Amino acid sequence: MSSSSNDHKKRRKTENGKKEEELVGDGYESLSMKDIQDRIIELCHRIPTVPEGEGMNPDDADAVKDWAAQLQAVVEEFNLLLCCISAATYKWGSERSGAADQSLNVLSAELGNSQDQISSSVTPRLTNVLAPTVDLVIEKTITTKEGDAEIKKNEFVVKIVDPDFLILCRKILCRNAKLLRQVCLANFHKIHRCIGDYLIAEKKDSNHDSRGFSY
Repeated sequence: MSSSSNDHKKRRKTENGKKEEELVGDGYESLSMKDIQDRIIELCHRIPTVPEGEGMNPDDADAVKDWAAQLQAVVEEFNLLLCCISAATYKWGSERSGAADQSLNVLSAELGNSQDQISSSVTPRLTNVLAPTVDLVIEKTITTKEGDAEIKKNEFVVKIVDPDFLILCRKILCRNAKLLRQVCLANFHKIHRCIGDYLIAEKKDSNHDSRGFSY
Protein backbone atom coordinates (compact mmCIF):
# COMPACT_ATOMS: atom_id res chain seq x y z
CA MET A 1 0.00 0.00 0.00
CA SER A 2 1.31 3.45 -0.90
CA SER A 3 2.43 5.90 1.78
CA SER A 4 -0.26 8.36 0.67
CA SER A 5 -2.93 5.76 1.43
CA ASN A 6 -1.42 5.12 4.86
CA ASP A 7 -1.60 8.85 5.59
CA HIS A 8 -5.39 8.61 5.44
CA LYS A 9 -5.63 5.76 7.96
CA LYS A 10 -5.08 5.43 11.66
CA ARG A 11 -5.42 2.68 14.24
CA ARG A 12 -8.06 2.84 16.93
CA LYS A 13 -8.92 0.52 19.77
CA THR A 14 -12.50 -0.73 19.81
CA GLU A 15 -14.64 -1.50 22.85
CA ASN A 16 -13.51 -5.14 22.89
CA GLY A 17 -9.85 -4.11 22.93
CA LYS A 18 -9.05 -4.96 19.32
CA LYS A 19 -7.29 -2.51 17.05
CA GLU A 20 -8.63 -1.69 13.62
CA GLU A 21 -7.96 0.81 10.88
CA GLU A 22 -10.27 3.72 10.14
CA LEU A 23 -10.12 6.44 7.53
CA VAL A 24 -9.18 9.95 8.62
CA GLY A 25 -8.79 13.32 6.96
CA ASP A 26 -12.19 13.45 5.24
CA GLY A 27 -13.90 15.45 7.99
CA TYR A 28 -16.22 12.59 8.93
CA GLU A 29 -17.19 12.16 12.56
CA SER A 30 -19.42 9.21 13.34
CA LEU A 31 -22.57 9.64 15.40
CA SER A 32 -23.10 7.27 18.30
CA MET A 33 -26.54 5.97 19.17
CA LYS A 34 -26.57 8.41 22.10
CA ASP A 35 -25.76 11.27 19.70
CA ILE A 36 -28.65 10.27 17.46
CA GLN A 37 -30.96 9.94 20.45
CA ASP A 38 -30.05 13.46 21.64
CA ARG A 39 -30.57 14.95 18.19
CA ILE A 40 -34.04 13.43 17.96
CA ILE A 41 -35.02 15.35 21.09
CA GLU A 42 -33.65 18.54 19.48
CA LEU A 43 -35.88 17.87 16.46
CA CYS A 44 -38.91 17.56 18.75
CA HIS A 45 -38.38 21.14 19.90
CA ARG A 46 -38.12 22.34 16.29
CA ILE A 47 -41.51 21.00 15.21
CA PRO A 48 -43.66 24.11 14.58
CA THR A 49 -46.50 24.75 16.99
CA VAL A 50 -50.11 25.39 16.03
CA PRO A 51 -51.85 28.60 17.18
CA GLU A 52 -54.30 28.04 20.01
CA GLY A 53 -58.01 28.43 19.45
CA GLU A 54 -59.06 28.09 15.84
CA GLY A 55 -55.59 27.06 14.70
CA MET A 56 -54.11 28.17 11.39
CA ASN A 57 -56.05 30.24 8.89
CA PRO A 58 -56.21 28.43 5.52
CA ASP A 59 -56.75 31.78 3.78
CA ASP A 60 -53.29 32.91 4.89
CA ALA A 61 -51.43 31.01 2.17
CA ASP A 62 -47.96 32.29 3.15
CA ALA A 63 -48.36 31.32 6.81
CA VAL A 64 -49.64 27.84 5.92
CA LYS A 65 -46.80 27.30 3.46
CA ASP A 66 -44.23 28.50 6.00
CA TRP A 67 -45.60 26.09 8.64
CA ALA A 68 -45.51 23.20 6.18
CA ALA A 69 -41.94 24.05 5.13
CA GLN A 70 -40.76 24.07 8.76
CA LEU A 71 -42.31 20.68 9.47
CA GLN A 72 -40.99 19.22 6.23
CA ALA A 73 -37.44 20.32 7.11
CA VAL A 74 -37.69 18.56 10.49
CA VAL A 75 -39.07 15.37 8.91
CA GLU A 76 -36.29 15.38 6.31
CA GLU A 77 -33.63 15.71 9.01
CA PHE A 78 -35.30 12.96 11.06
CA ASN A 79 -35.18 10.55 8.11
CA LEU A 80 -31.55 11.41 7.36
CA LEU A 81 -30.65 10.97 11.02
CA LEU A 82 -32.13 7.48 11.03
CA CYS A 83 -29.89 6.64 8.07
CA CYS A 84 -26.92 7.02 10.43
CA ILE A 85 -28.18 4.26 12.75
CA SER A 86 -26.93 1.41 10.56
CA ALA A 87 -23.39 2.80 10.80
CA ALA A 88 -23.70 3.37 14.56
CA THR A 89 -24.89 -0.23 15.18
CA TYR A 90 -22.57 -1.95 12.72
CA LYS A 91 -20.75 -5.09 13.81
CA TRP A 92 -19.52 -8.01 11.78
CA GLY A 93 -22.09 -10.80 11.89
CA SER A 94 -19.94 -13.26 13.83
CA GLU A 95 -19.29 -10.66 16.54
CA ARG A 96 -23.00 -10.18 17.27
CA SER A 97 -24.79 -12.53 19.64
CA GLY A 98 -28.23 -13.93 18.94
CA ALA A 99 -29.78 -11.62 21.54
CA ALA A 100 -28.02 -8.59 20.06
CA ASP A 101 -29.19 -9.58 16.59
CA GLN A 102 -32.77 -9.85 17.84
CA SER A 103 -32.55 -6.42 19.52
CA LEU A 104 -31.29 -4.89 16.28
CA ASN A 105 -34.16 -6.48 14.35
CA VAL A 106 -36.68 -4.99 16.77
CA LEU A 107 -35.03 -1.58 16.46
CA SER A 108 -35.03 -1.78 12.65
CA ALA A 109 -38.71 -2.74 12.62
CA GLU A 110 -39.64 0.22 14.81
CA LEU A 111 -37.59 2.60 12.67
CA GLY A 112 -39.33 1.39 9.54
CA ASN A 113 -42.75 1.60 11.18
CA SER A 114 -42.21 5.21 12.24
CA GLN A 115 -40.90 6.26 8.85
CA ASP A 116 -43.85 4.57 7.13
CA GLN A 117 -46.37 6.36 9.34
CA ILE A 118 -44.82 9.76 8.71
CA SER A 119 -44.36 9.20 4.97
CA SER A 120 -47.95 8.05 4.51
CA SER A 121 -49.80 10.38 6.90
CA VAL A 122 -47.71 13.56 7.10
CA THR A 123 -45.48 13.98 4.04
CA PRO A 124 -48.23 13.90 1.35
CA ARG A 125 -50.19 16.68 3.09
CA LEU A 126 -47.08 18.83 3.25
CA THR A 127 -46.13 18.12 -0.37
CA ASN A 128 -49.59 19.01 -1.66
CA VAL A 129 -49.20 22.49 -0.18
CA LEU A 130 -45.51 23.06 -0.85
CA ALA A 131 -45.27 21.58 -4.35
CA PRO A 132 -48.64 21.74 -6.14
CA THR A 133 -48.82 20.49 -9.71
CA VAL A 134 -47.94 23.26 -12.15
CA ASP A 135 -47.89 23.62 -15.91
CA LEU A 136 -46.14 25.91 -18.38
CA VAL A 137 -48.78 27.82 -20.33
CA ILE A 138 -48.87 30.68 -22.81
CA GLU A 139 -49.88 33.90 -21.08
CA LYS A 140 -49.98 36.06 -24.19
CA THR A 141 -48.79 36.21 -27.75
CA ILE A 142 -47.08 39.32 -29.08
CA THR A 143 -47.22 39.90 -32.82
CA THR A 144 -44.78 42.22 -34.50
CA LYS A 145 -44.03 43.07 -38.11
CA GLU A 146 -40.65 43.29 -39.71
CA GLY A 147 -41.19 44.46 -43.23
CA ASP A 148 -43.67 42.11 -44.87
CA ALA A 149 -43.00 39.37 -42.30
CA GLU A 150 -45.22 38.85 -39.28
CA ILE A 151 -43.45 37.52 -36.19
CA LYS A 152 -45.28 35.99 -33.25
CA LYS A 153 -43.63 35.70 -29.85
CA ASN A 154 -45.21 33.67 -27.03
CA GLU A 155 -44.70 34.59 -23.39
CA PHE A 156 -44.96 31.63 -21.02
CA VAL A 157 -45.79 31.53 -17.32
CA VAL A 158 -45.99 28.76 -14.74
CA LYS A 159 -49.48 28.32 -13.38
CA ILE A 160 -51.00 25.97 -10.85
CA VAL A 161 -52.96 23.29 -12.67
CA ASP A 162 -55.80 23.06 -10.12
CA PRO A 163 -56.04 26.11 -7.82
CA ASP A 164 -59.19 24.77 -6.14
CA PHE A 165 -57.36 21.58 -5.15
CA LEU A 166 -54.53 23.65 -3.63
CA ILE A 167 -57.07 25.60 -1.56
CA LEU A 168 -58.58 22.29 -0.42
CA CYS A 169 -55.12 20.98 0.52
CA ARG A 170 -54.44 24.08 2.62
CA LYS A 171 -57.75 23.59 4.42
CA ILE A 172 -56.94 19.91 5.06
CA LEU A 173 -53.49 20.80 6.37
CA CYS A 174 -54.86 23.48 8.72
CA ARG A 175 -57.66 21.22 9.92
CA ASN A 176 -55.24 18.42 10.76
CA ALA A 177 -52.20 20.47 11.79
CA LYS A 178 -52.40 19.55 15.48
CA LEU A 179 -52.70 15.84 14.74
CA LEU A 180 -49.96 15.96 12.11
CA ARG A 181 -47.73 17.49 14.76
CA GLN A 182 -48.86 14.80 17.21
CA VAL A 183 -48.02 12.00 14.75
CA CYS A 184 -44.50 13.38 14.30
CA LEU A 185 -43.92 13.87 18.02
CA ALA A 186 -45.33 10.45 18.88
CA ASN A 187 -42.95 8.72 16.48
CA PHE A 188 -39.97 10.88 17.42
CA HIS A 189 -40.52 10.11 21.10
CA LYS A 190 -41.03 6.43 20.35
CA ILE A 191 -37.75 6.21 18.44
CA HIS A 192 -35.98 8.07 21.26
CA ARG A 193 -37.33 5.52 23.73
CA CYS A 194 -36.62 2.62 21.38
CA ILE A 195 -32.97 3.66 21.01
CA GLY A 196 -32.74 3.88 24.82
CA ASP A 197 -34.17 0.34 25.15
CA TYR A 198 -31.73 -0.88 22.51
CA LEU A 199 -28.76 0.62 24.39
CA ILE A 200 -29.93 -1.03 27.63
CA ALA A 201 -30.33 -4.39 25.89
CA GLU A 202 -26.94 -4.03 24.23
CA LYS A 203 -25.29 -3.27 27.57
CA LYS A 204 -26.95 -6.28 29.21
CA ASP A 205 -25.87 -8.50 26.33
CA SER A 206 -22.31 -7.18 26.57
CA ASN A 207 -22.18 -7.83 30.34
CA HIS A 208 -23.60 -11.30 29.83
CA ASP A 209 -20.95 -12.13 27.23
CA SER A 210 -18.14 -10.83 29.45
CA ARG A 211 -19.37 -12.98 32.35
CA GLY A 212 -19.76 -15.99 30.12
CA PHE A 213 -16.15 -15.87 28.90
CA SER A 214 -14.55 -15.09 32.24
CA TYR A 215 -12.46 -17.83 33.83
